[in-house]
Amino acid sequence: EIDAYYDGFSNGSLWPILHYNPHLMEYDGVQWDVYKEVNQRFADSILEMVTDDDLVWVHDYHLMLVPEMLRAARPTLHVGFFFHTPFPSSEVFRSHPRRSELLQGVIGADQIGFHTYGYLRHFRSSVLRVLGLEAEFGSIRHGNHLSSLGVYPIGINSSKFIEERQSTLFQERCAELRQHWSGRRLVLSVERLDYSKGILQRLQAIEKFLDHGERDNDVVFLFINVPSREKVPAYKALLRKIESYVSRINGKYGTIENAPIHFIHQSVDFTELCALYTISKVAMVTPLVDGMNLVAKEYLVCQDEDDPGVLMLSEFAGAAQELVNAVIVNPFNATQMAKGIDTSLNMPLAERRDRVNKMRSRIIEFDANYWARTFIDDLKAQEQFTQSPMSVAES
Repeated sequence: EIDAYYDGFSNGSLWPILHYNPHLMEYDGVQWDVYKEVNQRFADSILEMVTDDDLVWVHDYHLMLVPEMLRAARPTLHVGFFFHTPFPSSEVFRSHPRRSELLQGVIGADQIGFHTYGYLRHFRSSVLRVLGLEAEFGSIRHGNHLSSLGVYPIGINSSKFIEERQSTLFQERCAELRQHWSGRRLVLSVERLDYSKGILQRLQAIEKFLDHGERDNDVVFLFINVPSREKVPAYKALLRKIESYVSRINGKYGTIENAPIHFIHQSVDFTELCALYTISKVAMVTPLVDGMNLVAKEYLVCQDEDDPGVLMLSEFAGAAQELVNAVIVNPFNATQMAKGIDTSLNMPLAERRDRVNKMRSRIIEFDANYWARTFIDDLKAQEQFTQSPMSVAES
């Protein structure tokens, strides 16, 4: 079931479509049947636990059928659904063989949330084009049911990072890493190993930077790529390409003392991650497409106020709509990316402080708790509207 439902249909079929890679989609009718069965199992388990007026919040593309299953079995439940991924244009989503069933499943929810307005607009357009349902600005009415649509940019648990930075273990690890990288400027990349993260494009930009920029041992690029979905063929192929590219760059630009790129294909613990965020001069967060990207926010929260680093951010990450003071780049433009590396490394201290402080304060204010609270408040409001639209209008 895991092979067919998770690795197969969810990540071999839905993930590519949602991230604008329909050419990587691998559809299998048997996997679709298992996806339906597993979604039904989730729905059945929920129904065993809830009472009629409970709120149920369903998350992400793995469970797109659950909202409609819950509504069919228990119409009085109040169901929310949140997409943690992008939602592509209707022209892309329409290519999925099960487009109708998937959309019908999601609009069983009373409240549907997205990271950005663009994703919301694409979803609304897909419902119109595929299901033929007219949609208003923030809602879709189908039969006697109303699905409200909303934008809720997800935040991080910022207090967890702030507390960690006060710990003795963190301070010790920072000191060790600073000593290890003494005399060199660290440019950090952290993400799951995934074709949506733009890792190959980033390597191309680094090669251009090394070819036309600084060629000494001053700048070191550290890639931490956490293993992900290793059974999916597209991910195996991507890993081979990355390893080959890293080897080629290191062979071309490396010296006896140093290799320009350090590639780590494993996870690191939380203290280590926070320390790396803190000591890095630049964070390259340059996905080709990303629902939000929380690494960008984690990096900013971990910056020292006296001597902060610089966030270099893809314009195609959902976070770019919030973190407008980052160095925004087009990950498909290697020349612009290479210039962005140079700009970030040589940014004056006053400008770095100004940029980071503005973004950091926003991240702390609009954290994960704020995100969850605003969605649930809107789901409760939708509950009241569904039950008594006249009383809400009069109030």
